[in-house]
Amino acid sequence: MVSRSFVRKAYILTFESRASEVWTIMSQYNEPYIFISDNADKIVAYLRSTDIMPSLQNPDWMNQKVDQLPFHTNVMFVQKEADMLDFFRVFGEEVVCILTAEGEIEGYLQREDILYTLLTSQSSSTDWIRSLLNSIPMGIIIADVHGRIENFSSEALRMIRSTPEQLRQQQVSEILDQTIFRKVVEHGETTLNHIIITDRFSVLADFGPIRNKNGNVTGVIIVLQDLPYIEKLAMELEYVKNLNMDLQAILSSIYDEILVVDHKGVLLRYSGNLIKDFWEIEKEQLIGINLMELEHEGSFFSTIVKMVIERKKKVSVTQESRSGKNVLMVGNPVYDDNGKLERIVIAMRDITETVLLKEELLQAKKMSEKYKKELEHLRDQTRYQKSHQVVYASEKIEKVMKFIQKIANTSSTVLLTGESGVGKEVFARTIYEMSPRSNMPFVKVNCGAIPETLLESELFGYEKGAFTGANSNGKLGYFRLANKGILFLDEIGELPLNLQVKLLRVLQEREIIPIGGTKVVEVDVQIIAATNKNLEKMVEEGNFREDLYYRLNVIPLQIPSLRERPEDIPLLSLHFLKKFNEKYQRNVQLSQDALDVLESYSWPGNVRELQNIIERLCVTADDDLIEAYHITPLLKKGSKKIMHRVNKLMPLKEATRLVEEQMIRMAMDEYKTTSMAAKVLGVSQSTISRKYQEIQEKKSRGEEVGFKV
Repeated sequence: MVSRSFVRKAYILTFESRASEVWTIMSQYNEPYIFISDNADKIVAYLRSTDIMPSLQNPDWMNQKVDQLPFHTNVMFVQKEADMLDFFRVFGEEVVCILTAEGEIEGYLQREDILYTLLTSQSSSTDWIRSLLNSIPMGIIIADVHGRIENFSSEALRMIRSTPEQLRQQQVSEILDQTIFRKVVEHGETTLNHIIITDRFSVLADFGPIRNKNGNVTGVIIVLQDLPYIEKLAMELEYVKNLNMDLQAILSSIYDEILVVDHKGVLLRYSGNLIKDFWEIEKEQLIGINLMELEHEGSFFSTIVKMVIERKKKVSVTQESRSGKNVLMVGNPVYDDNGKLERIVIAMRDITETVLLKEELLQAKKMSEKYKKELEHLRDQTRYQKSHQVVYASEKIEKVMKFIQKIANTSSTVLLTGESGVGKEVFARTIYEMSPRSNMPFVKVNCGAIPETLLESELFGYEKGAFTGANSNGKLGYFRLANKGILFLDEIGELPLNLQVKLLRVLQEREIIPIGGTKVVEVDVQIIAATNKNLEKMVEEGNFREDLYYRLNVIPLQIPSLRERPEDIPLLSLHFLKKFNEKYQRNVQLSQDALDVLESYSWPGNVRELQNIIERLCVTADDDLIEAYHITPLLKKGSKKIMHRVNKLMPLKEATRLVEEQMIRMAMDEYKTTSMAAKVLGVSQSTISRKYQEIQEKKSRGEEVGFKV
């Protein structure tokens, strides 16, 4: 049990107390320690006079609160009735609070008081005291008031470079500072951090009085610390201090707001860039607050800390502050070597501007995708064509070209269908130029242009003398001329029935027999057939063999008409214009109005008709610029739709909408393009484009659009 005479009175303040109160107590009562209690009157920290004295010269220091002073939180507690083992456990502590049986503060003991308590316990065993002293990681020397050394630890021997026999024969004055020793004996004052340097050793010594029950000084305890070790610690401390300065500079330079909290959510460090209008407390009051207990910001901080602790991984949350700012918070857990949560690093960023620019970003991405598709389209165009360029901008032809790219590496029979003039031969040549047979012959046969009597000999060839008027040397025929290459049979629907049988044999057996010949000739030919007729209907009518139809229809490919792809009209027009300008040495150009007129026309003759119109304009134009009125007389005009009168009452707003939709539909049906429709209706092209898109969506949903006509 600790004697009351050794327990020092504890002066207690709170974190809200001022520095002036602290210094008044310390100076008036010569107190080296002031204790600090929390709101529950529990001692949680203490202040040392040695830490405060350097700040006394600062005139603003006295007005600071205790929570801004350099306090220490390593407070230890021992019951007044504690046994010797409990005091031994806390011997290394600088100061220890003594509690009564009821848990109230009796006072406190300094380190030298604890040692005296140990030495004056009921046990008087010298061996026990020796074991105790040797277990302490600091040098201990105990001397009486005359300077005779009564006891010491093994660490003390090591530090002063002495043996037990030598030390017992010496006095304190022969080893350490006699002046300090006499001051402690005569005045009972404790002297800390006294540096002693000799030829043999250098130590940092603390001198403290040992008192008896009556409070009289009966001896001196000297605690030694190895000065080189202290210097090493000081260097490490300086290194840590510089490291801390660098870390703070880095944190201050980061754009994000950085918070470092412990595993309980207490804020330990923050960066210099705090988000404005987000915190409601002063910057100087942040350190030490528990983010999980902040209520003025809702559950924002509490949520991020709890989520990191529970999930044990990086967590991101967003929240809008009271000032309307959107804040992104990312929490990262930091673990020690044992996998225990040590810290949580929270990065906060004001993303208000990012949120406001979200729509612009989405628009930019859409435009980027559009440009990407256009670039891919241009690259595909270059890849798809060689000498016979397919000029297009429409998605329909894009699908056709991608399909051609897929089938070009095969030797399967291809059947091209589509209206007359859509350019089936151009697509056939494209298949040829993209196929492995591109270095072999491409032979074109128009089955409708060769007389029926000559068609067989032209296709299969003949031997010499096969019939009257035959070439004396015979003829190879188109199949043998196209061997290893591609034979393009245009207008396959015009092939006579008797030749359809022979063509079927060639497709099945890959062999022919020339007219007048007896030997079978093997041929390796890929067939591409084309027609503008409905072969299925011809099969039903008996004008085309069903078995041949299925042999030809292995890979069907429908070429869309020009009116189905009006986007291609301007490109094709300019392409043909360039071609005929070079051919006829002209420099004719098309105005935008002229292009709009061309784009609005239905083109029943398809690409061939467009090519002929452009050639005619290029040859006959008097001026270098072709306007819309030059083209209009060359085209056939379609009938216009007329709106019926309104025959029932309705709100004006609804009627206006229906009329607007009707006008837009009429303009698009007549002129085909949004640019021409906008010009006719007197509005911007973007307005027509947007409203026409809405009309198309309503139609797809089955909703009524405009007035019925």
